[in-house]
Amino acid sequence: MLYRFICFIMFAGFLAGCSQPADTEGSADQTATQSSAPVEPDAYYEFLWCEFGDNYTEEARDAYFASFNEIADSMTERGLRSFGYRPRDWESEDFDALWVNRWPDKEASEQGWAEWQAKGGNATLQEKHPGVLNCGQESGVNVFGYTTYIPKDIPASFNVESPPYHVDNLFCSFNEGQGPEQLRSFVRDQYMPFLDRYAADNPDNSYWFAIGVPDVVLENYPQDFNWINYFKNSDEASVAIANYDNNEVEIQNAMAEVVTCTDRQLWNGVPIRVLPDPI
Repeated sequence: MLYRFICFIMFAGFLAGCSQPADTEGSADQTATQSSAPVEPDAYYEFLWCEFGDNYTEEARDAYFASFNEIADSMTERGLRSFGYRPRDWESEDFDALWVNRWPDKEASEQGWAEWQAKGGNATLQEKHPGVLNCGQESGVNVFGYTTYIPKDIPASFNVESPPYHVDNLFCSFNEGQGPEQLRSFVRDQYMPFLDRYAADNPDNSYWFAIGVPDVVLENYPQDFNWINYFKNSDEASVAIANYDNNEVEIQNAMAEVVTCTDRQLWNGVPIRVLPDPI
């Protein structure tokens, strides 16, 4: 199933309006021309399970982040950005929070991890900040990678300058007889037009979303993909989600015909490493 989904996105032109890199500007004509071409992933995301130590405080956390950035600054620049996601109004037995790395692609991740380990990055952090934060270092055990696609341009109004920003996610699995082609049709023909209407009514909205295909699927987290929604703050998110839940039943039903998703998990997001582009 995952293989079918990856192939679909790579070769079927998942969405005509996939986001462009921050340093490029594609016209509408260019986008239309490129829509039938293979669509490359926008990023590679990693989610590290983290546990708070006995010495954890926000002040200690920020000092830990600063030390991480010092180490990262000494490494080869590979476009790494990092964020923290903390569960909002719920708890997990597996972690206290997530450390999220965003790389341009999986190759950059593999090279970055190799250099991080060669430098003894985690050992240095634990020595300088004992009992503050312990995050996963082993892929498939407590580090989980996702090849990620961002179908909608990230609005200029979204930023991480006033944390926490809003994140929510749903783990989704295809229903029997449904697959990537049906998901593509739903997103293209119903979800994206809905977002266009929403943007017309809310021109300053900060919403964007990402779809991640996992490298490894754990038994406790069954999924074909991870659908993640972003807003610059929880107030905007609450209004938008209420509008969607109460007024967009037709779109919800159309999506439910294709996939079955978990309930939303809410997170507070904070920036860790956001150079030079915060997204």
